[in-house]
Amino acid sequence: MSKIPRTGSLSGLAMLGGVLALAGVAVGVGEASGQAARPPRPPARLSAHRLGPRPQAVAPGTAIPSSQLFGDRVFADDRDGFALANDGQAQYPAKTTDGGTTWRIDGPQVHVDAADGPEGVGYVGVASARSYYAYGSQAIDVTTDGGRSWWQTFAPGLVVAVVVAPRGLLALVQPGDGSTWPYVSTDGGRRWRYSTRLGG
Repeated sequence: MSKIPRTGSLSGLAMLGGVLALAGVAVGVGEASGQAARPPRPPARLSAHRLGPRPQAVAPGTAIPSSQLFGDRVFADDRDGFALANDGQAQYPAKTTDGGTTWRIDGPQVHVDAADGPEGVGYVGVASARSYYAYGSQAIDVTTDGGRSWWQTFAPGLVVAVVVAPRGLLALVQPGDGSTWPYVSTDGGRRWRYSTRLGG
């Protein structure tokens, strides 16, 4: 099993530069069409709701085999890591505290197959041993207390990246018109504000 390095500030900002370069845009600027169209305005603020248990969910702390993990596995240090896991028709956060030897469910369902399209997440990142996140589709899921509480935010478009920035977390959202909207959270993913300052 290969360990993926921690997504820290420097690598996160490098990733941000790569995403913006691939998008081929300055932040917030879309392609011009024959007639100057007024671009959509990004919401100034986004708010999260706390994720809770659902019926028939697997209990946090339940051991799962590593074969049920999917996508990347990210580590804050030699012992503490985070990934996503499939169980039945749902996806859960999963963590390890022994370097990946054992994994346990670490929160409520973050997505239920065929029911929660916008909630689908497939990418993960880590800021510390107790602070990690998942994102994809239109959702950003964050915990800052080692999985005891999870906060979910719905973005106004496709979430293409979430990285650790100097002042918190930085999310890049593409609303579908060729532009990229950056949002910054300084409170562990509970609130996000639109900001065009690099790194928030």
